[in-house]
Amino acid sequence: MLVVSPDRLRELVPMRAAIDAVRDGFIAGSSGGIEQPTRLALEDGRALAMLAADRQGIGMVLKAVTVRSGNPGRGLPAVQAVVVWFDGETGTPEALIDGTALTAIRTGAASGVATDLLASPDAGVLAMIGAGGQAPDQVRAVCAVRPIREVRIASRDPLHAADLAARLTLELEPVLVTATTIPGALAGADVVCTATTATRPLFATRDLAPAVHVNAIGAYTEAMCELPAELLAGATVVAVDLIDAALAEAGDLIQAIRGGLLQRERLVEIGTLLVRRAPPPGGRTVFKSVGVAAQDWALARLAVDRARAR
Repeated sequence: MLVVSPDRLRELVPMRAAIDAVRDGFIAGSSGGIEQPTRLALEDGRALAMLAADRQGIGMVLKAVTVRSGNPGRGLPAVQAVVVWFDGETGTPEALIDGTALTAIRTGAASGVATDLLASPDAGVLAMIGAGGQAPDQVRAVCAVRPIREVRIASRDPLHAADLAARLTLELEPVLVTATTIPGALAGADVVCTATTATRPLFATRDLAPAVHVNAIGAYTEAMCELPAELLAGATVVAVDLIDAALAEAGDLIQAIRGGLLQRERLVEIGTLLVRRAPPPGGRTVFKSVGVAAQDWALARLAVDRARAR
């Protein structure tokens, strides 16, 4: 059995390759090429299990995840996971992959795909709200698809924001700065990424520029919420991983729908938009991601194929 460590995974699948793989995964998921039941959740979302298999019999992926919001204070990631890749023909478990790194990479890559599709081609300013384990790959992904010149990081813990800015400065070209307030980070930003455990909106719609793309990846239960309902109501596009998964887990969307500010029919899967290849509509666009197993499948398959080849 192959064992793929976090460093080995990043060597095998750099961000640009991850974005391409996840793009294919989105298309396959929306077109029915990948079977993926809604994930199993226990302990109010503190334990998750995800499963996906392609219909051509190439392979199957199983991911077990734990979420502990207090872990950053212990020096541990809030999200930890392990991924097993099974051969599609024999059912043999062939690879054990660090799921914490895989989750961060594929979640970043998902935002990269959405940003590449919906953000202004000349987007130059990124606001990153949250500085936890998912944040670095959000920044890496957006910088991989847009000519970002400035990244503003805002966090409830300023030390975390400063640490993230210092680490990413060593590998990325844009100027990375810490913002003292979320509205300050958002002012004039072309792209916004949110990766928090918030249970109420992080900002007001008026804090955003008239034309901005927002990637929201943090709220994955009904009780969680990062985005104001008014943003979702007025957005020109509200894209999701999969509609069924979003309606089951995305607290931002569920609360806005229950409040009558968002109609279910307005939700569109990112895989559908990719097939249509529609030009960015402008205005405010939103990609709300709860993460789906097709993303894990696409990234795990690429990692295993490349590990075998090497």
